[in-house]
Amino acid sequence: MKYLTLIAISLLFVFSIHSSNLNLTKEGTNRCSRFHTGVFDNVCKSGHSSKFKRYPTYQLQEYMSMFLKEKIVWTGPCSYQVTLLETNDPEMIDYIGNSIKVKIMKIEKSSYQTLEEGSSGNISTCTETKIGEINSKL
Repeated sequence: MKYLTLIAISLLFVFSIHSSNLNLTKEGTNRCSRFHTGVFDNVCKSGHSSKFKRYPTYQLQEYMSMFLKEKIVWTGPCSYQVTLLETNDPEMIDYIGNSIKVKIMKIEKSSYQTLEEGSSGNISTCTETKIGEINSKL
């Protein structure tokens, strides 16, 4: 019985992801490109919040006096993978080299919600709000 309940919950989760993706029509997919670079505020359901600058191939995330430098590879118009390259956060040092797969799930005027899956299989969500532009030639 527990196994059937777990399967039902998993199916509901997959269905909700699929339903969320329905708003990513061709127009929605094109709207994702405006989030490929810029300055963002990031607030996650886990309680983590930060500000980051996203360039075409990497992003720099800052929180308190800490930073994360992550390589970013766009795997589709609305999906990308970030790999931790360097950090001064002692709690994150062991994660250098690990990756997170990110899907843009819901697009608003200047923000989007993510579904993020870490290399350990953990899933989380964040809201990223674009607050500025950067010189993308860096």
